Amino acid sequence: MALVDPKAGESSSSTVTAHHLFVVVIDGVETSIHEGSLQASLGGTVTITSAGNLSASGVRSVVVRGGGGGSVSFTLCGDAVADGVDSASFVRCGAARAEGARAVSVTRCRAADLEQAGRVSLERCREARVRGGGALRAARCRRADVESFGEVHLARCKGARVDWCGSVEVEMCRAVDVSRCGAVTGGRCRVVSAVGCGSVEVAHAVVNILEEERPQAAQHPVSPSHSSRSSDSE
Repeated sequence: MALVDPKAGESSSSTVTAHHLFVVVIDGVETSIHEGSLQASLGGTVTITSAGNLSASGVRSVVVRGGGGGSVSFTLCGDAVADGVDSASFVRCGAARAEGARAVSVTRCRAADLEQAGRVSLERCREARVRGGGALRAARCRRADVESFGEVHLARCKGARVDWCGSVEVEMCRAVDVSRCGAVTGGRCRVVSAVGCGSVEVAHAVVNILEEERPQAAQHPVSPSHSSRSSDSE
């Protein structure tokens, strides 16, 4: 699909520093950009707002890589992906995906899939899957699935699953399942179920402390020879 680059032949310098170079895939078409803007044939634009900062708006499908640790923001995009950037922001996108960013913010997106992020902020997302990171704050999400974070704070979420995390704080959530975490605190939740956690202190909530399932001992079937001997003795 065709892309239009208003500054394709007007580079301000003969060489482009890789530190500020983004690789962008728009609706299946890959190109590089370090200044100016790109317009997708199916609608939407990608613009370099300043050195190392990129903004995408209204693009159906967009992937952004590189930028030398720059900042990327997506607004009203369909499927938006940030790979290897320093920070990424998603607002009102269909699907938001990011990996390896220092900071990620996702607001009012249908789905979020984030891996290896430093700080993560989720707000009013329908489905969120988050794996590996430092600190997570999620508010008013329908469903959050979290693994391997140092700190987790959930507020007003309808459903959440938290596994292998450090400290977990829950406030005014409907149903939270926590397993193999450190300290679980908070209050005013409907149901909190915990398995294999260090401590659980959630006020004004139904708290279920469950035991981890252990593998059942193997059952040895009775040998036919033993069975026949028993019947003969009778």
